Amino acid sequence: MVNYCVCGGCTNSSSSGFRTKRKDFTAASVTTSSVICEAHFKKEDYLSGDLMEMEMGFKSRNNILSEDDEALTKEIMNEPDEDFTTDSLPRTIDQALQCNIRLPYRSSDVQVKPTLISIGTQTEEDIHSTTMAINHVTSTPVKNDEEDEQSSFDFDSHQWDSSWSIEEEEMDTDTSEEEAQDEEQRNTKFADKFIVCESQLLSLFAVCPQCSEETQRKVKHQQGTFIKVEQICSACGFEREWQNQPKMHKYMPLCNLMLSGAIHFSGCMPTQALRMLGLLGVQCISVRTFFRHQQLYTIPTIIGTWKNKQAQILNQLKAKEGGLILAGDCRSDSPGHCAKFGTYTVIEERINKVLDLQLVQSSEVPNSNWCELEGLKRTINLLSKEKISVSTLVTDRNRQVAKWVREKLCPEGTKHFFDIWNVSKGLKKALDAASKEQHCEDLALWKAAVINHLYWTAASTPDGNPEVLEAKWTSLVNHVQDIHTHKSPWFPVCAHPPLEGETREKQWLEPGSLVSIKLESMAMRPMFVKDVRQLSPSHQTYSLEAFHALILHFAPKHTGFSFLGMYSRLLLAALHFNHNSNREVLRSDEYAFDLMEHLHRTYSSTPE
Repeated sequence: MVNYCVCGGCTNSSSSGFRTKRKDFTAASVTTSSVICEAHFKKEDYLSGDLMEMEMGFKSRNNILSEDDEALTKEIMNEPDEDFTTDSLPRTIDQALQCNIRLPYRSSDVQVKPTLISIGTQTEEDIHSTTMAINHVTSTPVKNDEEDEQSSFDFDSHQWDSSWSIEEEEMDTDTSEEEAQDEEQRNTKFADKFIVCESQLLSLFAVCPQCSEETQRKVKHQQGTFIKVEQICSACGFEREWQNQPKMHKYMPLCNLMLSGAIHFSGCMPTQALRMLGLLGVQCISVRTFFRHQQLYTIPTIIGTWKNKQAQILNQLKAKEGGLILAGDCRSDSPGHCAKFGTYTVIEERINKVLDLQLVQSSEVPNSNWCELEGLKRTINLLSKEKISVSTLVTDRNRQVAKWVREKLCPEGTKHFFDIWNVSKGLKKALDAASKEQHCEDLALWKAAVINHLYWTAASTPDGNPEVLEAKWTSLVNHVQDIHTHKSPWFPVCAHPPLEGETREKQWLEPGSLVSIKLESMAMRPMFVKDVRQLSPSHQTYSLEAFHALILHFAPKHTGFSFLGMYSRLLLAALHFNHNSNREVLRSDEYAFDLMEHLHRTYSSTPE
């Protein structure tokens, strides 16, 4: 079916390549099936969250929502701007045809966000229905206070203020008033907040400030953390209203948004935080409101901040000589091989900061085991666009990654090394399992020495020569049998002094014994020796392990998140890690010394 744009003078249609979008119109001649092409939309007309999801590829262009329908409605009707009055509302209802009307004006008495209502349209004004009352029919149930922080509005009983319009108020707003409001919001942001009981708060309005008589006071409006108190004096007629916080955009309480930001930015779970406040009796926002704030405000803020910080890090690295020295590893959002998300992170070892973070969903790749390779590819593509080369890459022993790096990056001059801890972890497990076999108990005595020898092999070879690394490692088989000369020209003799008397802590293994054969079979496996040739001599991935431990605070594995929810929390962890990565470590003795000095300074004075 071909959809044609209903704007006057526009000939675009869905068949001509222009995307069409269903809208809500006020003209009676336009039905709910009418559409408008994307030529009449601007980038700022769309919701920032939906637009961001579309740019990231997680929403199609047909599913993004617009911010405001007022400008589009005027363009469709091809009418000049006029004041809205209640006379323009239809007075009869046709059950066969309904269209949604967005009421573009608010009451001057109760400032709430305009709500969509469904009103029947009829071309003849004198027709009255005898089977049903003539009233406004809502297309969806009106939200109550428990479902949303926005209060419902009674359109039947309220008299519309036709003298108020958005354009007029924007033109009449004084610049100094806007600056005063901004200053008030800034002061509220950094001001201290206190928990006050309702009875104690209302007691402040018990006395009239003019005649000192007792007044009537009540909570006129409550919206999340926002409260408006009305005070009326029957003696002198004094009236006033007081609210505990300013509002953003004239309808959103500032502390409601600050509460959502505090929960999200600190890495807390919203259901737990809001349940805790509810048990305490503190009036706060609902979980639904938090997720709306998260989508519209906090997630775009986090992503924008990360992009700015990342650009600063990239500019800092461009000024350094030589290529990047990166440590990369992948983390799954759940244990096992059925993870939904895989997070690939790279850290620049010279500055110890997270350089890039890629979140890969398992549905984008054949299975969750491919998330690591896909994340690395995306990171390398990002660095290629920035024209930054990679001189050294330290990873674990993932075979897919090793093959891709060997074919794609090594020809360009990138050196690929393996992290020692990941290599030793597999060897330690094999030694533990072999030491439990019959007649192999002596392997448990040599386990620590074998692991130390692996670390010494890499640490004593600063240039990372693979021939020297292999020769040093294979000398272990002769050393445990009290043979300290070797056939390899790269490492002909052991580097330690003669071990005699008390310097010998363990018994040598007998040549040809079951224990020595078992150890030789594990140490000389071709794949393991090949991995030893790529051991990293200086840079490791321990910073990545610390970062992965930090992620558990912001995105624990026992909780499921949406893609943007997980991505935002990962970026929060990266921002937190980068901010604290180069801080000096506080030593325990220094901390104790500071405590003792404070104790002495506080209690050393003799009381009078």
